[in-house]
Amino acid sequence: MSQFLSEDWFVEATATLAALPATGDTSAVLQYAITGGPDGKVTCHAVIEAGVVTGVAPGKADAADVVATLSFDEALAVLKGDHSADASFMRGAVKIEGDHVAWLLELRDVRQAAFAALAPITST
Repeated sequence: MSQFLSEDWFVEATATLAALPATGDTSAVLQYAITGGPDGKVTCHAVIEAGVVTGVAPGKADAADVVATLSFDEALAVLKGDHSADASFMRGAVKIEGDHVAWLLELRDVRQAAFAALAPITST
């Protein structure tokens, strides 16, 4: 178990997510801007290829299809399953720029599988 958004967490998250079976066939690059955490604002991105998250890394993506902005507390709540990403979006706690259809529909199953897999490896 690693501290959320630490270097160790990114390494563990990448291995955990790459081991998941494909969920759909969508490919996209997601970028997250997570604000208000212990280290201030953290930007990271995830690469999804044919329904598999093949990488999670700190920093901005070269060409993100979707950019999600949310607070550190909201990110943890979504990751741990206390809030759904869809409900958080609908109440304005997650702001989306870019391909809304990909975020809301095409990547829903990938997001849910990824968050469920990351919850047990994440500490605060």
